[in-house]
This record gives sequence, C-alpha cells and structure tokens, in this order.
Amino acid sequence: MTDDFRNATLFLTKGALKVATAERLQALRDAGNRMLFDVVDEAPPPTTGFADALVAASITAFLDLQRDHPGIEVLLVNHHVDPRLDAAAAGDRPADRLRAGYFGELVNAVLSPAIEEIVTPVLVDTSRQDPAWLARVPEFNLHYAVRRFRAADLHKPFLKGFTAAHAGCNILIQRGQVEALHWLGDDYPYLIAGEPDDAAIVAELERLRDDFGSPAWQSGLETMRGVRERTSRQRIAAEVARALR
Repeated sequence: MTDDFRNATLFLTKGALKVATAERLQALRDAGNRMLFDVVDEAPPPTTGFADALVAASITAFLDLQRDHPGIEVLLVNHHVDPRLDAAAAGDRPADRLRAGYFGELVNAVLSPAIEEIVTPVLVDTSRQDPAWLARVPEFNLHYAVRRFRAADLHKPFLKGFTAAHAGCNILIQRGQVEALHWLGDDYPYLIAGEPDDAAIVAELERLRDDFGSPAWQSGLETMRGVRERTSRQRIAAEVARALR
C-alpha cells in the first residue's frame, strides 16, 4: 500500500486491510484521504477507527455494522455477479423437467450421494481463474444452495442467489439463511426450514421435481427476476458511485 495518495477517496479491500498498519493508515489520513474499509464477509479489523466509512456487501452486514459501529458511516455495495454470467446464461432454461445444479466450492454445500442423484455439483474454484463453470449454466433451471455452516462464516453475501437470478433459475436454500430471506421474502416457495438433514433435503428436492412448472414455480421465478433487477450492473454501479461520492 502506497502513502502517495493525497486528498483522494481510497477503497481498501479486505486483503489490503489485513496488511495495513496503524502507522500507514495514519499517514493516509494525514494526507487528507477519505478511507472506505470494504470488509465484505469478515469482521472489521482492529484499525477500524481510521475508517471514514465501512462498506457492507450484504444487507445483514449493513444492519449489523450500523448497530455495532454507530460512530462510523456504513455504506451498502451489494456483491455483483460474474460479469460474464449474463452472456453465458442467455436463452431459455430447460423446460422439460427439474434440472438442479450446485455452483460453488463443494466444501460449502450440504451434499451426499442421495442428494447428488438429483443435484449435479459444478465446482467453482475461487482460488483461480477458470471460466469452465459458465458453460454449464444453461444446463440447469434450479440452483441448489443448501449451505454447510462453517465457523468462518459471518456475513455471506447472497451471491448464489444473485447467480441463480441472473441465470433465470429458482433456488433452493435454508430459511435460516437470513440474507436470503432479505432478498427472497418469507413467502418464497423453496425455503427449507431449520438445518435439514439429507432425508429432508431429498424430500424437498422430490417435491420440487413434482412442483416444476407449477404456479408456485412461476411465482418463484418472478421473485428471482426481481433479484436480478436489484443486482443489475447499473444498480451495483450506482451503489459504488454513492460510496465514492
């Protein structure tokens, strides 16, 4: 991190915040810079006192940061989808029957042999650039997102929901995922109660298979179209512009 910036607005990523010392942040402040701390899905660092504003990447983070840091401005910049996704997902989704896929790191999902008889896992390795998963997006009309709880999880953006929405798909996820409820609403038809076991998940997937194409299915797609509109490039760009005012 350079100390050469003067009278600028600096957007510090969570990676930069891990290495930024109090001395360097003080130097940046003394140079008249406005500093935005983008914590994404982690807790604010010990150096948060140097922040002019905290940037939240989820609604739950926004609310919690406002509560826990009342003396610091909190800004909401929702997580964008992969910018290649809309082109990759152009066209219609399969309309013959339920075709469910999981996109993401496999360790994050509740998966089992019984679940994988219905859900096809598609690895998205976030540690490297590999666009292969994008070619598989058109194969599916349901995105599976039942998440395995991990102690490192704090404020996870609803990126799997945004991805499903931009792919023109419904999503299956736990009702207990609070961020998902903020976006989908309590009446979204494909929310599983509690922390379901394999049997409950398979039963819900079988119900979804029977529900495919029904009025409830169409209602879910309408909700997902709203999520897509709220996370369009234009909407996210406007959130960034407000933060950088």
